[in-house]
Amino acid sequence: MIKVLIISFFILITQACDYKRDAIGGNDDIVVLAAKEDREKISSLLSIVFNDTLLTPSPELFYNIKFAEPESFSALKTQTNLVIASIGDYELNPATKLTKDLLGESAFNKTLNDIPLILSRNQFAKNQLFMIISGKDYEQINDYLVQNSTFIKQQFDENFFKKQAQYFLENERQEELESEIYRSYDWTMKIPWGWELIRNDSDKSFFWIGQELPFRWIAVHWRDGNHFSKEDALEYLLEFPQEHFSSIRYNQDYLNIEFDDFNDESAYRIFGLWESIDDAKGGPFQGYIFYDYENDRTFYISYIVFNPGGKKAFYMRQMEMIAKTIEIN
Repeated sequence: MIKVLIISFFILITQACDYKRDAIGGNDDIVVLAAKEDREKISSLLSIVFNDTLLTPSPELFYNIKFAEPESFSALKTQTNLVIASIGDYELNPATKLTKDLLGESAFNKTLNDIPLILSRNQFAKNQLFMIISGKDYEQINDYLVQNSTFIKQQFDENFFKKQAQYFLENERQEELESEIYRSYDWTMKIPWGWELIRNDSDKSFFWIGQELPFRWIAVHWRDGNHFSKEDALEYLLEFPQEHFSSIRYNQDYLNIEFDDFNDESAYRIFGLWESIDDAKGGPFQGYIFYDYENDRTFYISYIVFNPGGKKAFYMRQMEMIAKTIEIN
């Protein structure tokens, strides 16, 4: 059992979630309230959990760590991802004082002697993930995070995807286009408002949508039979972009294939960098190849982003959410 406190807990008298406003701030931002003298160590500790990067080609973190003064708690307490971080028990440390005020002396002492982390959902706002890191020293917190990093990161990922789904998958969608795809091909996926149909080619079993600002593509290709193997995944890497997009290719020096799951089914995840054939343009791409047993079809769904100088990991995760809404009859 993972030893972690996830509580609807005793910081304050918890109000019913229905009476709270929705959390504010970027869904990929983590606001950390910590004393200035602790921030270098806190940053090192957080990197144990939030270390995933996207090759863009310069690595880009999936979460942005933003430090703020503990005294700004009242103004920032409804942030989507809020962390209070304190090391040790020093009266003059403002983060320690805030932690004690919120937890009470008994619970605070428990973090020093036992579990140095507390997680709570919807604590001060709807769809908020609130975390307290408080330990007697760096080593205690470090050891705990090393053992539980995967589980902790999963909580933040779930919160990200939940909020994003509410924003652009559960509101206005192109339901007419979704129904048309289903009638034609016996599969469909959720298509948010604002995405444009670029190509719908039944002869080539190819469907392609896109959006600008920033520039993004999502494409689905399928073929009869079982072509689910690492060799088939490699074939897609070598042939797919130029055959269907013509203007781009995958950079051979940054190709990756790994066994993964896609909607709880076995899949190969294909990822790396794409580049324009004619221009000095490029960016990250990702795709999944998986086999539809019931209909004896192999699917490849892929997505790319072009956003020079801007965030890319955020939009890649959005497109992954769209891709994983695919439903096959």
